[in-house]
Amino acid sequence: MISPDFAIASDSSDEEPVIERTNVAVDGLKLTIPGEQLRTMLQQRVDDHRERAASWRREQARTPDQQTEDELLLPDHFCANEAERHDWRANVLTFIRDHVDAAAVYRLGEADLAFAELLPEKQSWLEQEEYEERTSVGFNLERLTKSSVD
Repeated sequence: MISPDFAIASDSSDEEPVIERTNVAVDGLKLTIPGEQLRTMLQQRVDDHRERAASWRREQARTPDQQTEDELLLPDHFCANEAERHDWRANVLTFIRDHVDAAAVYRLGEADLAFAELLPEKQSWLEQEEYEERTSVGFNLERLTKSSVD
């Protein structure tokens, strides 16, 4: 939550309140994004997901005749699931975009940015490295547990 950077002070109830600026620390990192810009950014993500869904549908429609050594056919259910997942994300982001007030200014934290997919995409090697790190911890814990039982 962001702390206010002002205080309202008044000596008497008859006087207009005086707004005094203070140097209050901000709790956490928040980005301020105008509503119209946020709507545009969300629309770009929606378009990306729609294109990815279409790509998965094209992959699902490929026939064995179109298979090459470099591009083997993927299972139909895998392609269908991926297309459905991208359609769902596009629908979620469209819902959010449609409820963003273009005239408002939004303060977004890391969770908001991640949920709306507004942060730059990670490189595939970094994603793989983080996955391996997460799963290796679980694997090592499982292995330690099994060895202590034996």
